[in-house]
Amino acid sequence: MKLYKKWTTITLSLTAFALFTVAAINYVIDPYGIYHFSGHSYNYNKIIDSDPYRSKAFQVKKYQPEAIVLGTSRAMRLNPPSIESLTGENAYNIGLSAATPYIDFKYLEYALKVDKNLKTVYLGLDFEVFEKNYSTHANYDEQRLTSFLYTQDLFATLLSESALKDSRKVVMDNLNNTTKYTEHRYLGDGSFDETLVYPPNTNESTLHVMPTSFQLSSDSMLYIEKMKELCEQNDLSLYIYISPVHAIILETFWQNNLWNEYEDWKRQLVDIAPVWDFSGYHEISMSSLKKEGNYNDLSHFSKKMGDLMLYRMLNKEIDSVPSYFGVYITSDNIEEHLNNLRVNREQWSERDKNMFEVVASY
Repeated sequence: MKLYKKWTTITLSLTAFALFTVAAINYVIDPYGIYHFSGHSYNYNKIIDSDPYRSKAFQVKKYQPEAIVLGTSRAMRLNPPSIESLTGENAYNIGLSAATPYIDFKYLEYALKVDKNLKTVYLGLDFEVFEKNYSTHANYDEQRLTSFLYTQDLFATLLSESALKDSRKVVMDNLNNTTKYTEHRYLGDGSFDETLVYPPNTNESTLHVMPTSFQLSSDSMLYIEKMKELCEQNDLSLYIYISPVHAIILETFWQNNLWNEYEDWKRQLVDIAPVWDFSGYHEISMSSLKKEGNYNDLSHFSKKMGDLMLYRMLNKEIDSVPSYFGVYITSDNIEEHLNNLRVNREQWSERDKNMFEVVASY
């Protein structure tokens, strides 16, 4: 009996030691950028397809920012250091690929629960994710945002075999200066890393997924209203803006006969709250994708543009912002604004052309 107890104790001790060792390795290397997002030589690049839905939930709890950015991957171009330099508030970007207004609302609820310093919210809006049948991103896990301690994430990132394998891949890639398994898509502040090299034909691929039909989701509009109410109830400043999508994308809305829906979306938004509209046919949105640095790719504006948007919304360094860039729209001026957009479209020489042919050389 004593021998049995001895071997049981040894087995349990060795198991505990092995689990502790695995967890320690995965914590230090942090292959998914969750626990400390360090920039050491052995783990600067993270595993490809790391889940920002998971890592950003961890990071906002850890950093306790005074300002957060919500929205889709386009919102990741609002730069937290720029926010801090303009307002004095430390910021974190919770922009998430294909995030719907419902997902934004749940992450805002979560941020209010775990972040006692929160003062300001920047909410980016994109027409496409307001479609009634727009799919919820596969990585969204609501339990992560409602559980006090989500053990599934802890196990998956610290104790699983796949995490240990990913840690090994991260170390190999970083020490060998290769990118077979890794990339550096996100910075430690949650924003997009503009040094990322896009795959060939990224712009053409974007055109292929542009909507050809659209039915506005009343639920999505409701969650915009709920976010406004949540900010009011918690004395948070809220800046709502529409992204400056490229004219090529706007033209797909026009050519796919979605312009009426696009305009109605804006009408319904300003019935909820005033909005900063950076979209439209203007010099920036009509600029070259390859030359001028206004866009990272067809779908995403650059951080340079993100800074101009912050200047406009915060009324800072206004002399740096083109007069046409950023219109504060309300229920009082929405019709005039929409008419101006239709008129401005006539200025673009590429309108009515095949956008696949245009984007190839733009």
